[in-house]
Amino acid sequence: MSLPNLLTLFRLFSAPVFLALFIGSGQDGFLRETLSPSAGLWACLIVLILSEVSDVLDGIIARRWNQVSDFGKLLDPYADSTFRLSCFFAFASHAHGKWIPLWMVMVMLYRDLLVTVIRTFGVERRVFVHARASGKIKAVAQGGAAFAVLVVALWMGGTHGTVAPIAVKLMWLVTIVTVWSGLDYFWANRHLFAGTQTARPVVPATESRTPDAVNAGSSSQTPPNA
Repeated sequence: MSLPNLLTLFRLFSAPVFLALFIGSGQDGFLRETLSPSAGLWACLIVLILSEVSDVLDGIIARRWNQVSDFGKLLDPYADSTFRLSCFFAFASHAHGKWIPLWMVMVMLYRDLLVTVIRTFGVERRVFVHARASGKIKAVAQGGAAFAVLVVALWMGGTHGTVAPIAVKLMWLVTIVTVWSGLDYFWANRHLFAGTQTARPVVPATESRTPDAVNAGSSSQTPPNA
């Protein structure tokens, strides 16, 4: 397996590690005897930094070493979504005090589900759904907000009363960007939902075909988007 894909898998498997460290070091957590709340948040911050760095590195390495693969294209957004949603679901829990409202996290989840549906429609119609600038901006906003919330929590002691006011303000920005990104993906790929028929397979030129069959095949074949 290539190094970019290994980095993507690292990001995917770091999601449950983040959750375990965050929840385990919180109120009545299963790691409280070995990991203090402050140490748990520091560990979460380290995992977050490593995950975000791996996100940057896997793309750079894949392009420079010509290791871009279909597996990586499919797994990368899934790993990104899984890790960042895990962070925000942790922040919405009561482990260290409820820092953000759950509905904001659900907006992010629904946006990612919408994009997954769009990509699925693209696969069925043999059209590759390219990443959009709005998605990259959304990723930066979410990653930056998660980092900022943890820094604020470590600086202010991690209690609800001190972290929540700042975290909620950051999450409003993230929520707005997330909604905009979802609408942007839907509008840019709305043509995928215009019809229900998929393209018919092309008949090889060496096979014998009647004129009607040739006309039917050529009229139903639609070229994929670049």
